[in-house]
Amino acid sequence: MGKKGKKQTRAKRKLKRQKSVQSPSVGSSHQRAQGEVVLIPHDPYLLERARTQWQFGDWQALTQLAQQPLEHHPDRAMLALLAAAGFMQVGNMAQARDHLRQSEAWGQKARLIRQVMISGVHNSLGRVSVLAGQTERAQRHFEGAIATGMPGSDSALLGRARTGLQQEQLGVDQAPLPLRDNRPMIAAPVMPLERARVPRFQLHKTLDLGEAWAGNTINTVIFRHHGIMTVGEYQYTAFYVDENTLRLVRRHLQDDSLQVHDLAGEYNLKDAHNSISLGMDREGHLHISYDHHGTQLKYRRSLQPHDVREWTDELPMTGQNEERVTYPTFILPRQDFPLTLLYRHGTHNNGTAFIKTYDEARKQWQDHPKPILSGSEQKPWTANAYWNNPVVGEDGSLHLSFVWRTHTLGEEKRVNNINVGYAKSYDNGLNWWTSNHQPYQLPITPANAETVWPVSPGSNLMNQCSMALDSQQRPHIVFYSNHPSTGIPTFQHLWHDGIEWRHQYLAQASQPFNLQGGGTLQIPISRPCVLIDRQDNVHVIYRDHGQGAGFYIATMMAPEYCYERNTLQALSDDIGFAEPVLDRERWNSENILAIIHQYNDQPNHDRIINSGEIKRSAVFISDYSWA
Repeated sequence: MGKKGKKQTRAKRKLKRQKSVQSPSVGSSHQRAQGEVVLIPHDPYLLERARTQWQFGDWQALTQLAQQPLEHHPDRAMLALLAAAGFMQVGNMAQARDHLRQSEAWGQKARLIRQVMISGVHNSLGRVSVLAGQTERAQRHFEGAIATGMPGSDSALLGRARTGLQQEQLGVDQAPLPLRDNRPMIAAPVMPLERARVPRFQLHKTLDLGEAWAGNTINTVIFRHHGIMTVGEYQYTAFYVDENTLRLVRRHLQDDSLQVHDLAGEYNLKDAHNSISLGMDREGHLHISYDHHGTQLKYRRSLQPHDVREWTDELPMTGQNEERVTYPTFILPRQDFPLTLLYRHGTHNNGTAFIKTYDEARKQWQDHPKPILSGSEQKPWTANAYWNNPVVGEDGSLHLSFVWRTHTLGEEKRVNNINVGYAKSYDNGLNWWTSNHQPYQLPITPANAETVWPVSPGSNLMNQCSMALDSQQRPHIVFYSNHPSTGIPTFQHLWHDGIEWRHQYLAQASQPFNLQGGGTLQIPISRPCVLIDRQDNVHVIYRDHGQGAGFYIATMMAPEYCYERNTLQALSDDIGFAEPVLDRERWNSENILAIIHQYNDQPNHDRIINSGEIKRSAVFISDYSWA
């Protein structure tokens, strides 16, 4: 057969295949690059069978959906979700995660995903009740599972059927099951079940430290490192009382007795960037840095160990790169890791991060030979790195996560933070590595930084959020930026599981807003703060005016970190525009959550007109136990 005949034969076969494809009701379309629409056959009864398997609790059958070609199925999002439910119930959490991600990527509504996952909690509790011989309780849970996962189903009848199948799967003798009537289910609803399952933070005590400046958030910005800290038997904090008074407080944790000292001076309190940060060296001397926003370094050291009453005059550290300082960040000593200061030299879109370390024997600071993060030489536009709180691991490793900022966008001057980056050091910040153990060439810049979560320009990505390490020394990062489907700023949790970076969306802001303009902004949500307890559960603390006036904390239980809004817990009364400032050292040593908080105003762009009329409000330390 010649070439012409072969082409005609292939054309006839192609036409025959196209004609054999059934109507769109039993096939899904696939758009080719040339614009040709080809119908891909699929099983039109697959979703109906899968729903039935889910209703009866045939989890093994649902896992077989993973063998189906779902990519072009019109019900692929729901099928992937049901497959995830099956894998979750048989204990294959890796496959469950993969199918949940796929369901979300294929457009499944978050509300339905939550319903099916909450339904799985009911089912697990039902199986526990079966094993305990509590048949009627089990049936209530299975009814709750069906009513939650697929509202409108006959939960009483299907719950009875599911109970029987679950008994069979668990190898439990089946007792006669009463057919419950159609009255509303009276089993415990999801919220109380979750609250019973998840431990809660309980307020232990609150100390009133007296009234202080409250005209803006200068005392309660999240980037105070440290704003409050515990070393040994003492807890230390500092705040501005007024434009001429900086107050230092030492609390004895055994009897709550206070040692208080006021440092007189002239402090620019109209700019919330000019906050106070504390550190302590190995000999117990306090170090304090304060009142900076691109200005000359201000620094003092206590004269006596563990005492806040006597201080040096203002001192230079080394004299190098100390003319345009912002965000002085003390990193406390660990093992061979010395007291360290990380700070920015430069401006918000043209800055460099430097490190200095302290030598107790010589009572001197020294500069690291190279800057750590820098966008000052970036072309054609300069940039600056904003870091989250640094974290030192139990092995002495230093971890940083950060975003990059360059010029503002458009006439509205939208803040342009992009991308979440990461770096770690094993030698006190001299050399740095990526999360996949590749060495950095210093300084780290926007060109060579590892991006662990990409964020596009103009996405309301917030700078200076939070990071913590779990028991495996793996980083967990929380931040907020726009949700891609709603365009509304949404809290997010990003973490490394030992193999790869994983990500999830948490609470969405109750109202849309944009980060735009200069100075400190009046924002309806705070930057989030993350803590990890000894069981590796993740706790995210934040403020959202749409939910209420105080701090809230969402808990994600290890190892899956499934986010559910019903783990949310209110922590405090009205705090205005304050952000969470936590005692991380006490949390690490005692699992006590200690927060310094105060009701604060925050004029947009720091536009305080008359500082003489500024409000004052009480400063508190509140201790919460986790149990």
